Amino acid sequence: MSQDLHDQLIRLANHFGADEQYARAGGGNASVKHDGVLYIKPSGTTLAHLTDDDLVPLRIETLLEALHSDEPVDGDPVMAAAQAARIGDPGGRRPSVEILFHALIPDALVLHLHPLVANAVTCNERGRELTDELLGDHAVWVDYIDPGVPLARGIAAARQDYEARTGQPAPAITMLGNHGIIVSGNSYDAVAERTEWLTARIREVIEATAPVVPVTRQGDGFETLAKLFAQGVGAEAVAWSDDEFIAATTDTDSGPVSRGPLIPDQIVYAGSFPVLLEADAHEDRVREAIEAFRTEHGRSPVVAIVPRRAAFAAGASDKAAENALATYRDALQVARDADRIGKVRVMDERERHFIENWEAEAYRQSVAASS
Repeated sequence: MSQDLHDQLIRLANHFGADEQYARAGGGNASVKHDGVLYIKPSGTTLAHLTDDDLVPLRIETLLEALHSDEPVDGDPVMAAAQAARIGDPGGRRPSVEILFHALIPDALVLHLHPLVANAVTCNERGRELTDELLGDHAVWVDYIDPGVPLARGIAAARQDYEARTGQPAPAITMLGNHGIIVSGNSYDAVAERTEWLTARIREVIEATAPVVPVTRQGDGFETLAKLFAQGVGAEAVAWSDDEFIAATTDTDSGPVSRGPLIPDQIVYAGSFPVLLEADAHEDRVREAIEAFRTEHGRSPVVAIVPRRAAFAAGASDKAAENALATYRDALQVARDADRIGKVRVMDERERHFIENWEAEAYRQSVAASS
């Protein structure tokens, strides 16, 4: 039976992880639990390529003790919990930073994703209201909370509040503000059906709104400007696009362009803000824009935008640059759809700074970049 559960988890992870509408790069995580042990995806490993051999085993009882303990620990409390709970030699694998909420959810299979359709609700100022309207008692809502112990405790409190209010077990869907979703169950079919149901329900509402008017691409060609941007930030590679989607979603009023990131993964892979460039900017103007950005934000930009024209992303490799651009495009899509059914909510300054400076996310980025 336990091997069958493992097989079902890997099937879930590979299926949804292979669809970039649900997960990208090392984002998201998955776990299976039985016989008092949680087996979870390592940090930075992709869901699409997860294997049973990758899973890191941890004692559930130890994780739950850490979740409810206020005893001080050295370093990050999640990593301290993982160290105390580990079984055997992890072989260099570091379990997902979200081990605690996987441990507290009682279902055997737990899948955490960052879906673009669902995030039009989670990254929305009306997120809680929309969750109630569209998903009802099939889901609980959790406002944005810093990852790690605070998020796990917030999820536990939301589940407890639901159970106290309704007298029923907490539902298998959790909507995480400015983050993603958690779906659980005791079989592949249960988790897959719930994930597809909530996606279809939200997509239906988005598509019922007025369609987004496409913007015809200018056809200018931005290869030279893209290279100047990469040189300006000292990057080895650059990816760029000037297609109709970019033209339609990169107005200076767009949340990801002017107000900030939507979810932690956007910060990790594409940075919190893009630098804005003029379409005809020469080398000196590009350098000046980058230096002004560094002065304001204390770091180099990963993404550059020519509003309503083009987007560029720099990276240490072609893969890193392409992933940064794809991650930023995801944010533009989520923001566009969130504004169709409400108003997009971006992460505030304190929330951004926590992720920008959190060692666990830097580690995840480094693993993803090298895999």
